[in-house]
Amino acid sequence: MLIGLLMLSGAVVLIINQHERIEPALQAMSHPSPGTIIILIASMLVGLFLTGLQFQLLMARHDIPAIEMQGLIAASALLNFLPLKAGLLGRIAYHQVSHGVHPMETAKVMILARVSGLVVIGLTAGALFLQDWSEGPLWAWALVPALVPGWFVMPAATRTAGLVMVLKYMDLLLMAVRYRCAFHMMDQPIGFETCLALASIGMLAGAVPFLSGGLGLREWLVGWLATILVMLPTALEIGILADLINRATELVVLLPVGGVALLWLRPRFKSAMEQRRLELQRIRSTATGTRSPDPGQ
Repeated sequence: MLIGLLMLSGAVVLIINQHERIEPALQAMSHPSPGTIIILIASMLVGLFLTGLQFQLLMARHDIPAIEMQGLIAASALLNFLPLKAGLLGRIAYHQVSHGVHPMETAKVMILARVSGLVVIGLTAGALFLQDWSEGPLWAWALVPALVPGWFVMPAATRTAGLVMVLKYMDLLLMAVRYRCAFHMMDQPIGFETCLALASIGMLAGAVPFLSGGLGLREWLVGWLATILVMLPTALEIGILADLINRATELVVLLPVGGVALLWLRPRFKSAMEQRRLELQRIRSTATGTRSPDPGQ
């Protein structure tokens, strides 16, 4: 977490030091289009919903209410900005206490979700390479990362994995939309294929285990890739600034939504904890009563 904060601080310092070079972008950001802001926030909200849907599918056998899963995803996403992956550990504890899910099973589900994301990133990277090589229409190649997992939806044994990968790709597309909006806010329009590439590396940074949401690392990786894909003398600064806009959008959405989810889930968690404590006491009392000697003997 400390490394991520240092990297994020470095990204902010770079933007401040180079503000004269990116003055046009900063001026454009001072009067953003309301429509762009609405799309940024709406895409983030839909992305949160899709993430909740993924875990709903992966944990379907535990019959967790959909609204509860959505709240848990929002709350854990907010808590993940704290040190020691508080959101991830909180989800493991919540599932164990409230639904009796073994921690290893929750961890396995989280790993499966990460692997699904990595597969989608690989398919997207391959599709973008083929599109560039063949000069075919982007919309056709953009179907590849959804159509390939789509084949897994047909057999019952792999249906869940296929659906999760398709949802992951939809999440990646929404992330690409947010990068498109960020560049539009800076009056630096770029192609959607570039936005897809930036979203892919952004999602890859988010998969790094010891950095919450790729904090710090994502900003620098997006900036670095922008220097390769965007023909601008200030591509590094513009790329980092685009990701900082996305990071700010995450906070704008997660602070109220995740905060409300935390307030809603906290009493439910405390109630489940109390119920579990009473149940353990009852079991111990029963066990002690069984072992105690018969007073009549």
